[in-house]
Amino acid sequence: MQSCRTLLVAVVVLGFAALVAGTGKGEEPSAKKAQSATPDTRKRVEVPEGGVKEMLAFIEEMNKNKPGTVPGSYAAMRKATERIVRLATEEDKKLPGYNDAIGMHFRFRTTDAVKSAAARIKLRDDLKTYFAETAEPSDHAFSAARSLCGILEYGENPRGAIPLYRELGAALARHDDERAAKVGRRLLGTARRLGLIGESLEISGTRIDGTKFDWEKLRGKVVLVDFWATWCTPCTKEFPHIKRHYEQYHDKGFEVVGISVDEDRQALDTYLAKETIPWVTLHDGGFEDSPLAIDYGLSGIPTTLLVDRQGTVVSLDARGDELDRKLAELLGPAEN
Repeated sequence: MQSCRTLLVAVVVLGFAALVAGTGKGEEPSAKKAQSATPDTRKRVEVPEGGVKEMLAFIEEMNKNKPGTVPGSYAAMRKATERIVRLATEEDKKLPGYNDAIGMHFRFRTTDAVKSAAARIKLRDDLKTYFAETAEPSDHAFSAARSLCGILEYGENPRGAIPLYRELGAALARHDDERAAKVGRRLLGTARRLGLIGESLEISGTRIDGTKFDWEKLRGKVVLVDFWATWCTPCTKEFPHIKRHYEQYHDKGFEVVGISVDEDRQALDTYLAKETIPWVTLHDGGFEDSPLAIDYGLSGIPTTLLVDRQGTVVSLDARGDELDRKLAELLGPAEN
């Protein structure tokens, strides 16, 4: 994994939009920065003449040259995908690269979806049709589906994203292609996680020592469920804060369940041998394959869930000040 929030899709979409929206030329949005920067004398990318074959060849060449490093590259690629959609015949649809170009076109359309509810609805419907009709959907289309949901999830009303996650998740979860079905299960898991406030939580898994974890033993406790990995700096930086609360509130009934999504088990074992982690740690696979990561639709880490004494989820992001407030609310003043 390259970063802890690999799929902060709304942020990604908005950043992507800054490159291709507005003038459509990928300029720095700040005029002040543009004036102070060294003038870029490189020739702006333009879409060549031609049909679907030429557009596919153009996109392939652009992908080799790191699109985004040359002015106008994203805008040109978007125009190329639009031309492909408009001109493609049934024979063209069999050409190498066609499916990826269609998926890329969906990704470009997420920039419109940031601004327009109508664009979001149209993109949702087109994605569902594409997933239903395509034997092996493009990774770009998966990214577009995640990004479309993320526009709502990371907006003002995260719960408003739940129906969209469910719709697209269901469309993919029943797909014959296992990659698509796996993405669908994770989208359905995200819908489940976003709807957990006020609901009960059940966690199962395997402890580091290989024994099965028993959630029932924590009944009546306030429990922080923390999804993390050794490669996630924000995760490990939060540990001293969690440890402090563990020491202050443990005797009052506070417990922590850490769920590692490390791909490298040796790295996890080495970390735990070096660091003192007083709470239980579970590990059943990496970020992409952990059953719990899929069941609760992790789009990035750290992800935390806080459960009260009744076993009800009371927070989906109990970190930092939020954790301070919630523990004081649920367990009273901290022990010094």
